[in-house]
Amino acid sequence: MLGILRQFARALTGKVDPLEFALGILFGILLGIIPMHEIDAGSGFLGLNGLWLLSITFCLVLKASIPIAFLFAGFSKLMAILFLDAAAVSLGESLLDGALSESMVIGFSNSVPSWQLHTYWGMGTAVIGLFLAAVMFLLSFLTMRKKLPVWRDRFGASKFAQVLGGFFLFRIIGRLIA
Repeated sequence: MLGILRQFARALTGKVDPLEFALGILFGILLGIIPMHEIDAGSGFLGLNGLWLLSITFCLVLKASIPIAFLFAGFSKLMAILFLDAAAVSLGESLLDGALSESMVIGFSNSVPSWQLHTYWGMGTAVIGLFLAAVMFLLSFLTMRKKLPVWRDRFGASKFAQVLGGFFLFRIIGRLIA
């Protein structure tokens, strides 16, 4: 729990490096778009989508920014509900029924059924999620690598940051980070 609070404080105070930030975006999009629950009844791992569990495991192992990941997971879940679910089903159907070989589809179903890649919705969300996450990762990493030091210096010199630094809560956050 303290680790999550420390990461949240680091994100608030600007002590997250560009790679952590970009990885948070990447895994947040994956976690938001890939369904958490199993799609095909009885084929999930512990009742969950194995690809989603794999994504959250990599998010934690690679030390992505947890607050950024949660923020982007919520945003991409909203976008998935509003726009991407229908597109994911049609993309998954066209991939599983036409583009991919039958042996590959059978392999998904037999070898890793918990990844849900043998279902239309599972395959579609995995492909859309990986594509969007990769694009956003590259864009955010390249942007943050150039802009983040400038933004930190500009924010640190502002009167707003100096006023916030005097509050009790931000002193505690500073101690959590140290």
